[in-house]
Amino acid sequence: MKICVIANCQVQPIVKGLSALADVEKIVGLPIHLFGSPFFQKPQEKFRTLVESHDVTVLSFLLGDRFGEYETRKLKQAMPRLLTVTNVYFSGLHPDITYIGGQGGRLQSPLGDYHSKIILHSFVTSRSKSDCLERFSGKVYEKLGMFDEFEKSKNELIGRDIGIDFPFGKIFLEMVKERPSLYTVNHPTAFVFQAYIIYLAGLLGLRAHCMPLEILPNYLADTAWWPVYNEIGEYHSVQYSMPMVFKQPDNLGGKFIDLEELIDRSYVDYARMGKRIRSSTQVQTIIEEWGD
Repeated sequence: MKICVIANCQVQPIVKGLSALADVEKIVGLPIHLFGSPFFQKPQEKFRTLVESHDVTVLSFLLGDRFGEYETRKLKQAMPRLLTVTNVYFSGLHPDITYIGGQGGRLQSPLGDYHSKIILHSFVTSRSKSDCLERFSGKVYEKLGMFDEFEKSKNELIGRDIGIDFPFGKIFLEMVKERPSLYTVNHPTAFVFQAYIIYLAGLLGLRAHCMPLEILPNYLADTAWWPVYNEIGEYHSVQYSMPMVFKQPDNLGGKFIDLEELIDRSYVDYARMGKRIRSSTQVQTIIEEWGD
């Protein structure tokens, strides 16, 4: 079987997992999150070369019209063997994570693209670092509606799976409380990708093996790690616990930093960014929801 995978940053683990299957003759990945950038050209050429063959199966995240010719509706007309698959995005156990800015123009924190809503809100409302630190508590999470994010994100994931050819959302939701499943809201761990590959392989009629998680590669481990806050994990009966420690992406040093250091460094970064932080859509939304 020849396969093309159109996906975001999850494309590489999916391609790596499927490429190891004996029945896969050739596979290419199209990293659609790079669409519109110079880095998109080479994978696009590989994709176009392979799809010229008439026996290619295309697996694609559901994509809208902002992706031009790769909009799912358009591609399905040209490629009858295109099958839509789930984009794993779940904020239920990481309700404090947000971005600042849009794709390709995001402002950076000490953890790269990812920012803490609590730290952001504390900074823009002129709270001290010590006040910010004290806000990381179950009472505050409850007051800010963070415990409600699990059910909200669960419903959104199931809703996004409606009409998907190979929906994986319900399987993921059965796993998410069992073992660490996400580094961040959109970066699954090997635990998830193992199940995802086995699921896709079965539906495609391919032979797959359940390998030990400890030896499975996943380049998303090189990106940021965000802990599940203890009170949030306990509230949702998560079967594991994590230290309140964050990991930087490898390209920013790959160091583990604790909450106090994250607050200190974030305040320094935000002070330097000035108006760009305060005027961002994401920060304005947080202020509207949480007040001053």
